[in-house]
Amino acid sequence: MSDSGDSNVTKYETIDERLLNRVIFFTDAVFAIVMTLMILDLRPPTFTSPAGNQDALQSMVSHFFALIMSFLVIAVFWIAHLATTRRLRRFDWLTAVANLVFMFPVCLIPFATAWWGRDLNAPFPWGMYCGIMMASSLGNLALVLAVTRDRGRLMGGITGRERLYRAARAISPGVAFGAGMVLLFIGHLHLSQFSFVLIPVQIIVYGRLLKPKPKPAQASRLA
Repeated sequence: MSDSGDSNVTKYETIDERLLNRVIFFTDAVFAIVMTLMILDLRPPTFTSPAGNQDALQSMVSHFFALIMSFLVIAVFWIAHLATTRRLRRFDWLTAVANLVFMFPVCLIPFATAWWGRDLNAPFPWGMYCGIMMASSLGNLALVLAVTRDRGRLMGGITGRERLYRAARAISPGVAFGAGMVLLFIGHLHLSQFSFVLIPVQIIVYGRLLKPKPKPAQASRLA
């Protein structure tokens, strides 16, 4: 049997399709495990009254804040990965390696979330959290650039404008948490912890300025 990517390993699946599916399924599993690990880190506070202990419950606020922020950012990364791979037409080794590079800092997010959630007023855990989010964003950018190189591995190809738009969206979490890192260094810790709001702002701005207009055929299908 030929080792060509176009060769069938089953009646309904080629080698390229099988490998591409393994990459996507593996990535989905990593995201699912990362989100699960963040939830498992939560520990119910101890109290003696059936009605609970208000002070103990208040001690959980920082953990929930860190968890919610991380969950939302991971959701952004997962949706970005869907957008990057949904039109990918064939398996590519460089793309597979770039995908692993992207996954490594993502796997560190539960650790960073747990550490920072213990004390929101501690600057070092927050700085490390920002650094891991920036690394994850750079990994996402590397994946986008790998997928879209040489006019793209996507169905229908890709224009330079669309590539720029996809790259800008990929790096938007890194820009947001980079701004948070700058604010941390100049002494605005609590302000820097809301830098994540810059992510949707950037996505909206890039959508208005860089997003390519759909071709007439695409527009008619969307109508």
